[in-house]
Amino acid sequence: MAFSMDLYSTLMEPGVIGGERMFRKLMLQVSVLASFIHIAFAALFFANDILLLGIVNIFSVVLYLSVFVMTLQRRFIVVGWALVVFEIVGHAALAVYLLGWDSGFHFYAMMIPPVMMVSPLKESIAKMPMVMGMMMLYVLMDYGLRGAQPVYLLKESLLNSLYYFNLVVVLVSMVFLSGLYYRLVVRNAAQLQQLATTDSLTGLHNRRCAQELAEREIKNHLRNGLPLSVLLCDLDHFKRVNDLFGHQTGDRVLRNFSHVLSQQVRSGDLIARWGGEEFLVLLPSTPAAEAQLVAERIRKQLEQDSVTMGGNEVYTTTTIGVAELVVDDTFEQLVARADKGLYQGKETGRNCIVMEQQPACES
Repeated sequence: MAFSMDLYSTLMEPGVIGGERMFRKLMLQVSVLASFIHIAFAALFFANDILLLGIVNIFSVVLYLSVFVMTLQRRFIVVGWALVVFEIVGHAALAVYLLGWDSGFHFYAMMIPPVMMVSPLKESIAKMPMVMGMMMLYVLMDYGLRGAQPVYLLKESLLNSLYYFNLVVVLVSMVFLSGLYYRLVVRNAAQLQQLATTDSLTGLHNRRCAQELAEREIKNHLRNGLPLSVLLCDLDHFKRVNDLFGHQTGDRVLRNFSHVLSQQVRSGDLIARWGGEEFLVLLPSTPAAEAQLVAERIRKQLEQDSVTMGGNEVYTTTTIGVAELVVDDTFEQLVARADKGLYQGKETGRNCIVMEQQPACES
């Protein structure tokens, strides 16, 4: 059971995949694929009385299973990779020596240089001598074994079958490994994009992403003469929450507020953590009067909600500045007006909504 969980956690590891983690996943795939291929070869060679290669393939299966376990346990990755290289080169050379060049086993040695180049085990400059060495070894194997008399003389039909089987296996394996590598790169790119645009604590848009999206919305609304409003929300006395109850409780309060905001706005509205305990809400196609109603719903729900942690029930409130888009407005000007309203609300008692210069605070 623990082994299965280790395998699942390794294959489904969340987050951005670093070079070594990505290569570890490649090693797991290679180990499984190679084990099945060598089982098939072992059966083929035993059936044709080529006992030496049958036994070698059994050892190869054991080797790949060992590499699989080492990789899964995240131990001896370099040793595992060295064993894979040794097995591929040694097996290819031995099979070509015993069965002849036309058996096609030399194709497997061609897989090593490209996989070695994408491995994170050494810097690219350090990899080049090893890659060049593998290429030279292949050339020497070609020179020394291409015209050599094989030890076992196979039927032409069987030899041709082996040749094309090995060719297809190598081509499919390289396509598979290339596809896997590509998927991992694409996945990493998507996750990096998410990290670059999302606040890790609340899951909302971060400030940079919100600004880019808001500027596009503002240009569109100004061009089409549509109303648009922004809410700038600040949690009241948030520092006191951190000081009295600790930062974990403060994080819970921030996540709870992000949940309140998500509940009270439409799916097409933009919510972002603007910084610290400040949150920004962009309301497309919404005039100021409607924006104030949305702000009031947010204020009331947060006032009624509480966060419980460590036996403490913590209530928080918010002050919200509201501003509406005007002709020739910029995003910075719009947010600045909302910020002025927010500041005014802080000065006049907090837990209130302020429409630009017009305070309407709760007593």
